Amino acid sequence: MNDDPTAASTAMRPVVERWNPAGVSGDVDGVEEGEFKSAAKVLVVGPPRCGREDVEQLLRSSAGYVTVECATDAIIVLLVIDAASVIGREELELLDGAGVGGLPLAVVLTGVDGYPDWESVRVRDQGILAAHNDVYGAATVVELSEHGGAASLFAVVDAFRLRAVSQPGGGVIAETRRMIDLEIRSLRENVPGGELRSERAQLLTERDGRRSERLAQMRSRLQRARADLTQQIADTTRTTVASARIWIDESARAELLSLPARLEHEVASNTIIFDAAMSTAVGAGEAGGHLPVPRFPDGLAARPRGNEERITVLVGASAGLGLGRIAVTPLEMIPALDITSIPVTLALGAVAAWWLSRARSIAADRAHARAWLVETMSTVRAQWEQRVLNGLLDAEVDLGNAIMAESRELIASAQARIVEIDAELRTLGQAHTGQLAACERDLAILNGSGT
Repeated sequence: MNDDPTAASTAMRPVVERWNPAGVSGDVDGVEEGEFKSAAKVLVVGPPRCGREDVEQLLRSSAGYVTVECATDAIIVLLVIDAASVIGREELELLDGAGVGGLPLAVVLTGVDGYPDWESVRVRDQGILAAHNDVYGAATVVELSEHGGAASLFAVVDAFRLRAVSQPGGGVIAETRRMIDLEIRSLRENVPGGELRSERAQLLTERDGRRSERLAQMRSRLQRARADLTQQIADTTRTTVASARIWIDESARAELLSLPARLEHEVASNTIIFDAAMSTAVGAGEAGGHLPVPRFPDGLAARPRGNEERITVLVGASAGLGLGRIAVTPLEMIPALDITSIPVTLALGAVAAWWLSRARSIAADRAHARAWLVETMSTVRAQWEQRVLNGLLDAEVDLGNAIMAESRELIASAQARIVEIDAELRTLGQAHTGQLAACERDLAILNGSGT
């Protein structure tokens, strides 16, 4: 404790000016004709069943004393303990939690008349308090019993109040001391940089742009696209074959020669549709556009003539002759017309043979076209499926490379930001430590331990 009031006042004034400039020139509580102008605000703490409630009731029932719930509002703290027990962890935690700081502290021993060895307890309590905190070690001890001690308690409270108001700016100093103590508690409880630490943790978690998750999603999307496009190709193939068969059945022999051109045009249109569906599915442009269009086998070749057609001609001629014979039977009954039945029979046989041969030839040409259609569409379907597979594989490579490149950029950007955050956290930590040390120095000056 500094014994030079002038030096102490000189050292305290700058501290008060920094923390409480409004109170430097303000009025302070004083003593007028032996009476205090304001009531003494006392914070009473203590474990259960130690007599704390009795001490609070004693203070409240006496004029000039009030009890408060917060150390920042008090001028003195009273720790109430039972004389039959030594101070333990619970009492020390109560003092630390109350934020006593630079406030005066007095220990009130209750029940001293019921415990003869209370003096040894007091000595042990003072040693425990001093070992825990130097400020606590300077605490005044007041003995309170059922037969007396209230006057000593009031005297201690009044002494600290008088000490506070009798020095220059005493009331302002006490107020400033509470302000500094409150700031110290706030600095210790609120470590700066919380948002920066949260941002740093998030950057560490997502700095690769969720690369693994995005790659898995991309592969899953491509697998679904492959299944959907394969099903679409199968449906289109069946539809194309069915419609082409109907056209073949309704076409003349000359029209069958245009089947390859019609089918090639339809295949090209469907190929464009599949490429567009593939681009939409993978989320890329012109997917499959660099792949070759499905290649057709050789065009519809001429159908070879076989023995079946020769037999058909013979069967047609035979049937025609039979029909002609039946048709000219009435002519044979007239002798003059008998000679004409022969050419008529031959003509009818020839017509029947030609018609039957032509009908059989057209049916054979249509069957030949249908067989070529099925074979060709099987080849086209295989090429469509290969085209889709190659397009999806190329898309997977391109999308994977894009994701990896973006991930590398994000990692570099996140790492740079993490370095910035670490530098900001170090700066904030140093500033926080400096602020806390400055507050503790100012508090020490106001407590009289500074120079």
